[in-house]
Amino acid sequence: MKRSLFVVLALACLITAPAEARRKATLVDQAVDAYENQHSFELPAAGSLEVAFSPNEGTEHLVVKVIDAAKFEIRVLSYSFTSAPVTEALLRAKRRGVDIKVVADQRENINADRSGKAHAALSALATAGVDVRTISVYPIHHDKVIVVDRQSVELGSFNYSDAASHKNSENVLVNWGNPKLAQIYLQHFERNYRQSTRFQAAY
Repeated sequence: MKRSLFVVLALACLITAPAEARRKATLVDQAVDAYENQHSFELPAAGSLEVAFSPNEGTEHLVVKVIDAAKFEIRVLSYSFTSAPVTEALLRAKRRGVDIKVVADQRENINADRSGKAHAALSALATAGVDVRTISVYPIHHDKVIVVDRQSVELGSFNYSDAASHKNSENVLVNWGNPKLAQIYLQHFERNYRQSTRFQAAY
C-alpha cells in the first residue's frame, strides 16, 4: 500500500514538472528502498557456524547441544513443541539455574494439539518453573529460534518435534559466539513475548 502511494506521487511529479519530477522520482525511489529495508539488519560475521539436517542427521542432537551449553539464559521461540529430548534438555537447564522463557504458537500447541504431546511438554516446563507463554496474534507463529546466554543463536526450519527430527527434511544452523546477532534476535523475542499470554499447566 505504501509503495503504491509512493508510485502515484512519483507519476504526479512527472506530469507536472519534468525536470523537477526526475529529481523527486529519485527521492521517491530512495524512500521506497528505505521503507522496504528499515527492518533488516546487516552485521559483521562473527563466531563459528555448526549445521545439521533431518531426518536422523543430527538436528535434534544439535538443538540439545545448544541448550546444554547454556550457563545463565535461554530464550525460545517455537511453532510446534513436542520434542521430548528438547523438553528434557530445557528441564536440565532449569535445574542448573538457567533463566528460561519460551513463547510457543497457541493454535499449534493448544487448540490443534490432538495428541496432547505439546500440552504435556509445555506443562512439564511450566510446572518446573519455566516462564512458558503462548502467542495467537499472528496466523502462524512460525519462528524456531533459541538464543543462549546472549551469545549464540540456533535457527533454521527445524520444529521442536519428533517428526522434524525423524521424518521431515529439515535444517538447523547455530551461530556460536555472535552477541550482535543474539541481540537482534532477542529484540524479536521481546516483541513476541510482550504479545503473548501466560500458559496454564494441565497439572
